Amino acid sequence: MPLFRQYVIGGTEVSVWKITETLDELITLVPEECVKVCLENFSSEKRRLEWLAVRAMVAQLLGPAARVVYDAAGKPSLLDSEFFISISHTDGYVAIAHSRNFEVGLDIELSSRNVLPVACRFMPRELLDGVSLGVANRVALCHWCAKEALFKITGDLGGNFKDNISVVCHGVNESGVFPVEVVGLEYKGSFVADYRFDAGLLVVLCRR
Repeated sequence: MPLFRQYVIGGTEVSVWKITETLDELITLVPEECVKVCLENFSSEKRRLEWLAVRAMVAQLLGPAARVVYDAAGKPSLLDSEFFISISHTDGYVAIAHSRNFEVGLDIELSSRNVLPVACRFMPRELLDGVSLGVANRVALCHWCAKEALFKITGDLGGNFKDNISVVCHGVNESGVFPVEVVGLEYKGSFVADYRFDAGLLVVLCRR
């Protein structure tokens, strides 16, 4: 079960797995207790594949004893571990970021996904004015993934993605860094988002 891609971004290890295994194959790669939780809580095969692939990935990267647990808000962490962790998935892929030094938020998306029809829901439309169609979709994807990644760090602060998370990303190369900030709320904090387009995916890591 080889890893699809691995990066070190801002001192954080990011690993991406392409799910090619069957459910039965994944079951053999994770502890029995994980299989039981998965089968009892998820009826969708797609969701079961993603859930088990994450656990198989954690076992390979951090050892078979590593366990993902969730707090009341659904934020993942590693039981009895010094690592901060963030998890993301999109069609056919799962990804994990882990860092010893600081909280991180990770989001991945297929770079072919067209988000322009709904971009006005999560970013000011004027940010795309005058931008060519292909570039506009990449900019919008970066906005969406950065905001999703930041949300994984801060949790629900109230407000909304469009008005209360500011992203400054006007042009998109194959990789880079741009600022992300919570605005208009009592929470104060500035972050950066590292992004890269690679092998049909957009990978965005948000960190302080």
